Amino acid sequence: MSYFLWLSDTHYDPYYGTNCAFSSGYYGGVFCNDTTDWPFGQHGCDSPAALVKDALDFAREVATQPEFVVVSGDLVRHGVDKLFACDDEEFREGGEGHDDASVIEAAHADFHPKAMEKAAEVAGGLIEMIATAFPETEVILSLGNNDVVPDYYLELPEDGEQDAGGMLGLLHGSLNTTNSTSAKPALDHNDRPTFLRGGYYLREVHGDRVVILCLNTILYSSNFLPQPEHVEDPGSQFDWMEKILASCQKEGKKAILMGHIPPSLGSFRHSQLWKEMYIHKYYEIVSQYDNVVIGQLFGHLHSSEFRIGTAGVDGMIPPLSTPILLGPSITPLHGNNPAFHVVKLGDVPGGDTRLLDIDTYSVVSNDFTKGWAKLHTFSETYTVASSIMEKEGLSGDAFRAILKSMKDTLTLESSFLKRYRSYMLSGAGDDGLGRGMKSECNRSCRIRSLCTMEAATSFGYESCLSAETMSDGGGAMVLGAAAGGVICFFGLVAVILRRRRRQRQECYSAAVSVDEEVMGKDDEDEIT
Repeated sequence: MSYFLWLSDTHYDPYYGTNCAFSSGYYGGVFCNDTTDWPFGQHGCDSPAALVKDALDFAREVATQPEFVVVSGDLVRHGVDKLFACDDEEFREGGEGHDDASVIEAAHADFHPKAMEKAAEVAGGLIEMIATAFPETEVILSLGNNDVVPDYYLELPEDGEQDAGGMLGLLHGSLNTTNSTSAKPALDHNDRPTFLRGGYYLREVHGDRVVILCLNTILYSSNFLPQPEHVEDPGSQFDWMEKILASCQKEGKKAILMGHIPPSLGSFRHSQLWKEMYIHKYYEIVSQYDNVVIGQLFGHLHSSEFRIGTAGVDGMIPPLSTPILLGPSITPLHGNNPAFHVVKLGDVPGGDTRLLDIDTYSVVSNDFTKGWAKLHTFSETYTVASSIMEKEGLSGDAFRAILKSMKDTLTLESSFLKRYRSYMLSGAGDDGLGRGMKSECNRSCRIRSLCTMEAATSFGYESCLSAETMSDGGGAMVLGAAAGGVICFFGLVAVILRRRRRQRQECYSAAVSVDEEVMGKDDEDEIT
């Protein structure tokens, strides 16, 4: 058995503590240009170098010799284009003045070379920090929407060509070099054909028994630009994906799919994250090679979550043998505490290689100054699926058992859903969306949470909500009819036996005790 370190959404901001720092609009009182009280960063800001290095130092303590390190996208801070509007001498040089015209050009041009160069530089700086912390360890990454400028904007070369001098060329040039002799670059010359064509590539790990397909999911985003109409396979990535998975199947290898934006819904606004035609194509391919794929790793949402299919119906995730796992973020921008995963990889009984378990580590305090600690171990948190995980690892069946345990017992919230929601923000309090250690979530909130875990498209999500709402309404009608029947029954008994006061009292007491048993019990850790 081995293990690997999983980082996501680092959003490294080397300008934290300066007038060029990025600040979230969600936290109006946060000033990311002042590091006096917040040297390791703060909620509402992207990750300063001190926070990234602190995370890597602790990761070295708990994962001393990871087989490899994965970074599931968004290496770079938000708002790189806004750097050219900040009041800093660096961005006044080379004709990038602070006048209105240059600010507009930097912030709103379809492709601004200097902004893209800066994004590539920041991405390269982050990878060098990781590679220096884990020398001689492979660092494997996927591109995120904030790794290009503007956000979600990526110019692709003509069919069959390589973008050596464009946006992908700038990123490749920054990610295939390091300034340290002990640090291995993330990309190399062999990655050029596919990376310069579409921003994707592969790595073989675990004794060449497992292939990691590093997907560029910007191409499938609902916000992706510029994209001609009716492009079935941007960058020929789906064709490449099918060929690699077919090769794995033929050679008896397993595959891990890693990207940034997941092919599902977000948990903030419950919006569809991929264009529908690409969602269908992705699941068509993964379903075809379901016996090959052992992991689907994504990020983007800054929270530790999963997605799992239970039924092969339109708009819902198909019932695959592996779940979609979403990694927590290093950046504390959206009120979450910085966190990362250490994932165990090995063989299950029978010899198949699988993802076995996950340890999650996060900062201890909301001011990030008191160090890091283990937040939880997945198998110990979701004991309802322990027996399945012992045999199959982090399999689809294990996650379907967990999802089943999250369903309400009548009007009571499952203890497993409470745990899931509490860990979404990696130890932080409450974001007002039913997530966090202190959050509350009513019946409607819980239905939205569960439908989000299963839906692949907005249509599937709305259908799920409608079905659950009808179920609630139908349940209310049944309960109402039952209550009416009970009232009529006891009324009749009262008329016939009005003189038998003692028996009537006994009957009333029995009815109350039944009601208390039904409404007062939670199934806790059991699946019925």
